[in-house]
Amino acid sequence: MDRILRIPEVVEITGLSRTTIWRRVKSGDFPAPVRLGSLATRSVGWRESQVKQWLDSRPELQGIVA
Repeated sequence: MDRILRIPEVVEITGLSRTTIWRRVKSGDFPAPVRLGSLATRSVGWRESQVKQWLDSRPELQGIVA
């Protein structure tokens, strides 16, 4: 089962700022988050496998993750 990462973890893993992540989601250059809970809640997270796959496709960012 895939772990769901919240924004602080995504920031740490990618080395990108929150703003940059959301900007890239909007432009289609980063995986879309999944909604956690009902439509009334604003909680979202990212599938760990999608974030790692995105990182693997970005050689310029691979040295960032420890």
